[in-house]
Amino acid sequence: MAALKFFNLLALSSLALVALSFNAAPVNALATDHRHIARSINHAHNGVAKKKRDSKRCKPRTASSSLVSSSAPASSTAHSSTAAATTTTHTTTKSSSTAKAAATTASSGGSAGGNSFKGKVGLSWSNGEQGTLSHHVSDSVGMVYNWTPQKVAGADALGLAFLPQLWGEKDIGAFQQYVKKGYATHVLGFNEPDQSGQSNLSPSQGVSLWRTYIDPLKDQGYTLISPATTNAASGKQWLVDFIDQCTGCTVDAISTHFYGTKAQDLIDHLNDLHTTFNKPIYLTEYACQDYSGANNQCSQDEIFSFMGTTTSFMQSQSWMAGYFWFSSMTGSELQANKVNPLNALIQEGDTTQRTDLGNMYLNP
Repeated sequence: MAALKFFNLLALSSLALVALSFNAAPVNALATDHRHIARSINHAHNGVAKKKRDSKRCKPRTASSSLVSSSAPASSTAHSSTAAATTTTHTTTKSSSTAKAAATTASSGGSAGGNSFKGKVGLSWSNGEQGTLSHHVSDSVGMVYNWTPQKVAGADALGLAFLPQLWGEKDIGAFQQYVKKGYATHVLGFNEPDQSGQSNLSPSQGVSLWRTYIDPLKDQGYTLISPATTNAASGKQWLVDFIDQCTGCTVDAISTHFYGTKAQDLIDHLNDLHTTFNKPIYLTEYACQDYSGANNQCSQDEIFSFMGTTTSFMQSQSWMAGYFWFSSMTGSELQANKVNPLNALIQEGDTTQRTDLGNMYLNP
């Protein structure tokens, strides 16, 4: 009996050792640093595309009715805001607060809000080290940004102005760490604060953050570019309220996003913002993309026509300070983010090469 008890005890001890050996190594968690973006869309009439901050890789957007791929699974987590359809109009009547907003610091054209960069073409660089930056520049490219305060590798050596961004409250620490005197010349405000899936700030919250972290940079030589709101009517109204409430603040230029399928709608949107605020305009995201819910995506010919018409307009306007196509991704990366893959600027399979659209974009 004693021997039996001994063997039972020995067996139990061995099992315990095996169990401990299986639990000795911890599981590595996926590191997150909010370096990249992904787009999360719900497609009804009056809103626009939204991006989500995530890990070092782009996170696919939640599915919706206007996905490029009809085989993509549906998601119940799509946001309740709406997408800017091609039927969106920009007929908001100027209120007294709008007029007041237009009277704030800096005028249009070659003012403090414009740029002295070598070109108006900008790169929204969302792919980190993939596809070396040097392969995707031209004499017309003057700027690059990546939705973060941390500089894109190689930007300085290539003579590109990096535009750091205070994306939202999550990036305050990094913004304070990097954005100091001499680090850059221009700074971008919050990313789509009018959208619940993005920086999601009320105008009064935006004013508080602006006064604390961005407005003081004016004394350090920075040009201050407004928060980038969507091309929904709510986006323009957010800017009107923000500038109206930010008494004494400096806003040198206006930033905006646009998604639609008609070039004239984009031109009308830019003209409307310039007329309203009388400041230089930066179009920091745009593409020929249907988010109306009808899924009437642009054909390749339509994308080329859209780019050609809008580029010609923006290059001809002194108050257009810069524009950034969405985005420096391959077609499969765009499709994974539920964006029409025909909008790709970078070749699939060899990210050092441009698509024909990429060549057109970089050589207006």
